[in-house]
Amino acid sequence: MLGWEFPPYQAGGLATATLGLVKGLLRQQIKITLIVPFAVGKSELVGLRLISTAKDRRRLRTHRIVSPLGPYMSEGEYRTTYSQFIQGTKIATLYGRNIFEEVDRFAEIVAELAHEEPHDVIHAHDWITYAAGIQAKRVSGCPLITHVHATEYDRAGDNPNPEIYRREREGMMAADLVIANSQYLKRSVIRHYQIPEQKIEVVHWGIDEDRPEYYLEPPVLFKPDEPVVLFLGRVTRQKGPDYFIEMARRVVDFVPTVRFIVAGTGDMLPRIIERAVELGISHRVHFTGALHNEDVFRVLKLADVCVMPSVSEPFGLVALESLKSGTPCIVPKESGVAEVLHNVFKVDFWDIEEMTNKVVGILKYPELYTELSERGFQEVSARRLGLEEPSRRIYEIYRRAIESVSIASGS
Repeated sequence: MLGWEFPPYQAGGLATATLGLVKGLLRQQIKITLIVPFAVGKSELVGLRLISTAKDRRRLRTHRIVSPLGPYMSEGEYRTTYSQFIQGTKIATLYGRNIFEEVDRFAEIVAELAHEEPHDVIHAHDWITYAAGIQAKRVSGCPLITHVHATEYDRAGDNPNPEIYRREREGMMAADLVIANSQYLKRSVIRHYQIPEQKIEVVHWGIDEDRPEYYLEPPVLFKPDEPVVLFLGRVTRQKGPDYFIEMARRVVDFVPTVRFIVAGTGDMLPRIIERAVELGISHRVHFTGALHNEDVFRVLKLADVCVMPSVSEPFGLVALESLKSGTPCIVPKESGVAEVLHNVFKVDFWDIEEMTNKVVGILKYPELYTELSERGFQEVSARRLGLEEPSRRIYEIYRRAIESVSIASGS
């Protein structure tokens, strides 16, 4: 398995999704060798340590490649990180001065590991690992599964980086099978990348329903009559923080004591802070920066409603985590998570007025809040939204890929 985000190296939902998938596959008695291009870390075993619910942790092996490469980086962000990285690291440990050279060097090292590590299937997560997956397949002849969590169109809109687009398409074309995390994303992959429909399998994500963090006590930060509306995620164009802050201004008109929390970081953060000041609600909006581990679940428990105004949301694990925390959630109509959830409000991300109406309704009517909270918790606690179903589906995809390669080779 080739990943590019894994706790505690986390900038978005991919780390949580990969961790959950690894746990689920371990429960299926599958042995996993996980290769990741982490940013600088102190422990070579940090990923292994985090697999706390696996029955047999020895079945997971991790290879960490020292690198400044990080998730969701643009070329400019990579150059900045690179310059910071070399201040405390020998030049010899670096792989390149731009993100594409870095990806190619990562692929070279994975190719070497493919000679050494026994494996039956290669599972590559998102575009940064696709070149490595292609190289590993060339070395071992094992089937390649490319797992699409989001595309460059999701991150950049209608102006994708042409080189990233090329690499995404090359990886999906080279794969024996492609996994998309929603029907929404499958349609996008077919439309933008011309990948044959029959080659794409949809596997919706689930969450680790047994995590003790869901039962943490929330911090007491505000007065009882000050409800909390939460934005949790990367503060980037894709996640729609600008729609959230415009909605916040309207909600204040109906619930003057309301508090807003923007939990996350990203390139739009300075603009969102400035906009809060311009709208005269800066005293009501609290910016936490990036949250990790237990703090994520504490803020979910603290909130009265979680709002996801994403412009593009191929899935949206935050919604499942919100409901599991007992917090009602508002999700985009055009999102992967909207395909599997019923007890949430679904709105168009651009419809600020409708979003405002839904938030105000939840805050002002206790019966509505209670019904959404209880039904949402029950729904997301069902087995179909846990780790078992997606890991079972992916195990079936592995078997199908192995069989197809065996038939093609005549073995």
